[in-house]
Amino acid sequence: MSNTAAPIPTFHSSLKMIARGTTSLLAALAVSASASAVSASENTPLAFESALRRTIAIEGSETQRFDLAERMAHYRVPGLSVAVIEDCRIVDARGFGSTIWAGAPVTPETRFQAGSISKSVTAIGALRLVERGTLSLDGDVQLQIQSWSYDKARGPVTLRQLLSHTAGTNLEGMKGYLPGEPRPTLAQILRGEAPANTPAIVVESDPGSRWNYSGGGYLVTQALMGEATGRDFAPLMRELVLKPLAMASSSFDQPPSDADGFRSAQGTSADGSPLPGKWRVYPEMAPAGLRSTPSDLGRFVIGLARSVRGETGAIIGKDAAAQLMTRGPGNWGLGVDLGPADGARQISHTGKNIGFTSMFIIYPDSCQGAVVMTNGYDGGWLINEVMRAIGDIYRWPARKPLPARAALSLSGPIAERFVGTYQLRDFAAERFRITRGSGGELIWAREGHVGRSLLPETENKLFSPDSVMTIEALSPSEPRARAVKLSFGGGSNIAERTD
Repeated sequence: MSNTAAPIPTFHSSLKMIARGTTSLLAALAVSASASAVSASENTPLAFESALRRTIAIEGSETQRFDLAERMAHYRVPGLSVAVIEDCRIVDARGFGSTIWAGAPVTPETRFQAGSISKSVTAIGALRLVERGTLSLDGDVQLQIQSWSYDKARGPVTLRQLLSHTAGTNLEGMKGYLPGEPRPTLAQILRGEAPANTPAIVVESDPGSRWNYSGGGYLVTQALMGEATGRDFAPLMRELVLKPLAMASSSFDQPPSDADGFRSAQGTSADGSPLPGKWRVYPEMAPAGLRSTPSDLGRFVIGLARSVRGETGAIIGKDAAAQLMTRGPGNWGLGVDLGPADGARQISHTGKNIGFTSMFIIYPDSCQGAVVMTNGYDGGWLINEVMRAIGDIYRWPARKPLPARAALSLSGPIAERFVGTYQLRDFAAERFRITRGSGGELIWAREGHVGRSLLPETENKLFSPDSVMTIEALSPSEPRARAVKLSFGGGSNIAERTD
């Protein structure tokens, strides 16, 4: 997501990017290659579940690998499901763990909320309507929509801009609604009227001027598609995308049917406990409403790859695929993250609803990739490690791995310097704690969230081997740091001790 048209991420915005699951960093880290990679077998899926590795390797332990079950427990993720794609075929589809703690086992047929991956599927539906001449990619959307309007003083809003997060619209993500509580209509959501729990969708910056991730733009797209066709969104998407790609276990229906709910995993709260109400209901279908399985989403991304390759089995034609893959601000195409501009072409998207985290990635030129879905609130960290393992085993196009980092032994003075409770200076609502774990190690955790391990790089600087986060004492001479600098993927914030 690094681009001159987009703001440099602060620690606060990095937290939000991880929470919604759309940062390109996940894709970039997921595919770094290992020298120990082996070739895929023609008949037998290769075991990746004992080959997980952290984001940061530790000097002296560069070859360290972890078992999937161990890392699921580490990240408090009860269930995970995977589909591996090789040569445009799903060669491995398995479930691990349970649909809820101590519940039924996850199988390849278990359905998960796909979160923002819904946007990628929606974008393909919209492009199919463009191919039919029902929608215009570059015309003013106001000409085809009655339920939403905007101040045209900034310039016209187009479907291309809505799909590429450049329309200037607001609202990153959605909170969802508890099952059984009042839910707003789409028109109420667009206007921000009760019982909607999000603000009205407005144009905050000049359309086309910059990249700004906006679920609100996809709400406008949902309304646009519905009004242009006279169809409800869920059955329209079934006709446009799900049925043509044989995605029989996928649906945009909100709330889910009883049968669909019975086959679905239940969500997990930020602290790792079962999510009250099992899941949230998302009338915001286009940006967040899809339920699916990794195998179904595997069929979807194979359809994307075949479209880009111009092959039989494509879901959109050559011209639409070229539009999809046109790199815009933030390295985004239409509904998909295109990753770094150098290296092998890739298509990806992450997804996060409350209690669920998912990701897909596909390399269209080799038609390799994977889909991973979890019912863990912070499952994105685990997904990174799983994708990394699959990429190693199946020899995905290589990325430069992050260098190994040296770690000191944790001494009493180092622990004393950092242990405590902090809040961000510029975002007082963001609080975290650094504590000693049961084994004596340091643990960093946002308030109410599962913790992460920290290791000392120096006496005054800590790093997380599970991410690219570092924490540095501002005054090295202080035996107990009063303020620390947190750096997280390109930005930093100051946090002050509150205890």
